[in-house]
Amino acid sequence: MQSPLDDANAAVITQPAQKQPAREYLESLLLHGIKLGLSNIESLLRHGGMPQKGCPAVHVAGTNGKGSVLAFLDAILLQSGYKTGRFTSPHLLDVTERFLINGHPISNAALERYAQWCRENAELAHCVPTYFEANTAMAFHCFREEKVDAALIEVGMGGRFDSTNLIHPRLCAITNIALDHTRFLGDSLAEIAFEKAGILKEGVPVVTGKMDPVALAVIEEEAREKGVKLYREGIEYVAKADGTPWTPWLHYEGLGLRLEGISLGLAGMHQIENAGIAVTLAGLLREEYSKITEQSIRKGLEKALWPGRLERILEDPPVLMDVAHNPAGCTVLTKAIDPCVVVFAVSSDKDARTMLSLLKPLARPLILSSYSGERSLSLKELSVCADTEHCLIIRSLPEALERGRQEASSDKALLITGSIYACGEARNYMMKQWGVSAPAYYRP
Repeated sequence: MQSPLDDANAAVITQPAQKQPAREYLESLLLHGIKLGLSNIESLLRHGGMPQKGCPAVHVAGTNGKGSVLAFLDAILLQSGYKTGRFTSPHLLDVTERFLINGHPISNAALERYAQWCRENAELAHCVPTYFEANTAMAFHCFREEKVDAALIEVGMGGRFDSTNLIHPRLCAITNIALDHTRFLGDSLAEIAFEKAGILKEGVPVVTGKMDPVALAVIEEEAREKGVKLYREGIEYVAKADGTPWTPWLHYEGLGLRLEGISLGLAGMHQIENAGIAVTLAGLLREEYSKITEQSIRKGLEKALWPGRLERILEDPPVLMDVAHNPAGCTVLTKAIDPCVVVFAVSSDKDARTMLSLLKPLARPLILSSYSGERSLSLKELSVCADTEHCLIIRSLPEALERGRQEASSDKALLITGSIYACGEARNYMMKQWGVSAPAYYRP
């Protein structure tokens, strides 16, 4: 999941032919970029009746894997018979995907209602929210109106000053810490960990995934100061990997649970870590959510979906999509796939040079392109970052996709990666031209 920085420059890729007032209002907020601090969102929520207090919540921060953890936990709760709300960002195709009720995006009519609520209360509060602040407030209102049993909330960027940090959740999680959004969060793991540890609340347990010892030490210190019980991978619980990247299996032990050989619905060995966090969260929730059982945990992990995350969207030739948008994400991606055709487009604020250095060894060939919108890194700058003569430069992303498909074969997949916006634009094109299915968020 992604940040307010990403949101501030996002464009709605798919929308009705006649633009709705909700979308016009939300798009007007893109101009306001990022505003660090919580005063805007506090005022907006206060005038809106404090909807963030309307239902129990789980709050997840981290550099990568936040959305996958929530996808697993959402599926577990749904398999256990609970009604869920899930807030993630940014979206792949349409803003309605940010607000999931029981694994389904809200309707256009619901988006209109919630955007109107946001607009009215922003006017009462005499504030102009950012795009992400508006989305956050709408999510809290939506989940209160829907009377969900659990609200699963993904941090946008950082944690301490993130708009979502006005909730007092039942549980928190921090997936991992890597260098990303250094302009806002700091340029060291310790600084970034400190910002992400800002979601810790007094007495609220927190689950952590595998992370650098420097980052973990910062989180442990924050936990001690707030009297927070930590559940650390490798100490309080263990998540072991088995299988292959396309058929990962989880072996889990912790919290009195011992689960062997669970097949995951999401591809990639890195999902073992995310599934382990989700199982630990589910185990901690069992005292309040008594319908969670070992069977519902197993079924939930098997049925979880998270579009654009090492997703195979076509078979012949194989077409893969992964929204890896930073070096940490690319490192994980390269461990999961064989040499393939790579179509790469990236945002201008990302470390494109390092990302490409990781992807180039498996690219056969590397196709550089750009997605629509001002945020995409220009092809001129991208070609400098690539620093190689063995790549193709194609200005139009649709043309790059078509060339990539020509280069691919039954034993050499086509991979689209580098940005969620590039993947969203590519998905939109392939749905119209190649018969690719629309994104799905839960497998009933």
